[in-house]
Amino acid sequence: MNKGRWAVLLSACSLLTTGLLSNCKPATSSASQADSTALNKPIAETNPTVICQPVRVGTFALSSAATGLVRAPTQSRLSFRIGGTINQVLVHNGSMVTAGQLLARLDDRDQRLTLRTAQDQLAESMVQLRALVAEYGGIELDTASLKANAQAFVLTKSGYYKAQTALMLARQQMAYTELRAPYAGVVANLTAKSYNFITSYEPFCSLLSRAGLLVEFSVLESELATVQAGQPVRIAPIAMPERSYAGQVQEINPFVNAQGLVLVKARINQPDQRLFEGMNARIVIERRIPNQLIVPKTAVVERSDRKVVFTVDEGKSKWNYVTIAHENDTEFAISEGLKSGDRVIVSGNLNLAHDAPVRVQTP
Repeated sequence: MNKGRWAVLLSACSLLTTGLLSNCKPATSSASQADSTALNKPIAETNPTVICQPVRVGTFALSSAATGLVRAPTQSRLSFRIGGTINQVLVHNGSMVTAGQLLARLDDRDQRLTLRTAQDQLAESMVQLRALVAEYGGIELDTASLKANAQAFVLTKSGYYKAQTALMLARQQMAYTELRAPYAGVVANLTAKSYNFITSYEPFCSLLSRAGLLVEFSVLESELATVQAGQPVRIAPIAMPERSYAGQVQEINPFVNAQGLVLVKARINQPDQRLFEGMNARIVIERRIPNQLIVPKTAVVERSDRKVVFTVDEGKSKWNYVTIAHENDTEFAISEGLKSGDRVIVSGNLNLAHDAPVRVQTP
């Protein structure tokens, strides 16, 4: 009985083992099939895309920048020639005046009395002169009718010379009570007021000429070779960066100061009322150099601390060491390393290597 039971158990275990072994056979999954398919696909093209343009031959616009101040070509501090009480102020700060225009007047009552006294003295001397001319055989007040020695004597004896001098002095003092503009310009720094006393050494105001405004700036001694008289400049007031004025270098001071700077003056061609004396400005000095090989700044990269430009030849990038002659805000002028007609890479060149295959994209 026991032997029969053991036979049944062994048969059951055998069937179970056979089923388990059949379930453990390896099967090909869909993921494995997909991986196999992907491996059999061709590798996509990985050549970097670049943009090229030919080297341009032309005139290079070289520019350098400096800061300076707007200056009037002529400026004066105006004062009365004598002291006195201000009677009238006829202008204000910002007034545009013409040459000879009256700016202010002092109380002139004392000067009028002095003038009247001088006129009376001259009249008295004429009476004396008439009598002396008659005494010496002359005709009325005609001193020319006298002999030369008698003529000088009667003019001095009568007090005529002295009276004439006193009258001239009185008229001069009368003129000194008026302050007039010596030239056309604009009034500035006026603080004086009517009915206040002013001395002869106190400035009444400043007068700034508007004809041919200048801008003064300094350049480094090392840059002096690039600045010449007559060279064009652009002037942009810092307070009004949207405005720009054309000008020309007028004067270069032949002196280098202790800081290695040279003073330059440029005339502003068409100044307007918005430009003030002492205004800060940015000056761009422009110089045009013909027959240059010109590339955009984006074409130049650095490799081993040297300037490199990549060109394209037969679908490959070519590494070219270059020498930069000049530069401005957007371009370089190349003196060595390139030639006219070269196709330089201007985009996609940052990580390129020599002889790397590239794909050129039309800009």
